[in-house]
Amino acid sequence: MSTPPPPPQSPPPPPPYGSPQGWGAQPPPHGPAAKTNTLAVVAFVLSLLCVLPLVPMILGIVAIRQIRAGGEKGTGLAVAAIILNGITVVLAAGVLWGALSDVSPGRDSSGEVTRPGSGGTEDIRAGDCFNTPDDIRDYDASGAPAAPSVDIVPCGQPHDGEAFAVFTVGSGDAAFPGADRIRVTAEQRCGETVLAAYRGTDAALPGSLELYYYLPTESSWDDGDRKVTCFVGDPAGQRTGSIRTSGS
Repeated sequence: MSTPPPPPQSPPPPPPYGSPQGWGAQPPPHGPAAKTNTLAVVAFVLSLLCVLPLVPMILGIVAIRQIRAGGEKGTGLAVAAIILNGITVVLAAGVLWGALSDVSPGRDSSGEVTRPGSGGTEDIRAGDCFNTPDDIRDYDASGAPAAPSVDIVPCGQPHDGEAFAVFTVGSGDAAFPGADRIRVTAEQRCGETVLAAYRGTDAALPGSLELYYYLPTESSWDDGDRKVTCFVGDPAGQRTGSIRTSGS
């Protein structure tokens, strides 16, 4: 007699409602957002205001170091501050250079002054006309005091003096020879013969003009000044035009 097969088993009951379906665990909540570095903000604002040269650049560099060390935000602001401040410094340097260049007198290819400018007495060349900061009537035969600066102008403009000769005395490393010795040399080399050669065919000098010269002083000698400048001027007032004649 055969044994009957066992009855089919019932399927397992479904899992309870709402039970986990095997997905991975949820990620942990995010931490607090990184803050923006304060120095980066300050550097950027100062770079926009174009004040305190180089300060925004320095603050920007410090800010980048702080950001890297502390995980803060603001790298873009710091880099922008460095770039903007660098551009500002370059432009300011260019403007300053241009302004200083404009102070010097303009000259043509022959060296003749075409635009007024300031310079020291050592910048005067033979043929230059200039205005002195002091009264030329205070000068005497002992030589004019070395002015800290003069205004070199075209001879067609009113001027106090006109240089007709410039020469050097002593060697570069020689000791100061003394004011009297330099004065004697100036009297010998700033004479009527040199003036006549400068003036040209008409050697007669207008009677109102007098001869003067700038001499190096002991202090300017120590600074490398070796120039003697021979010039003429009118104690009564400024002149217009050069004393040179057409035949010079």
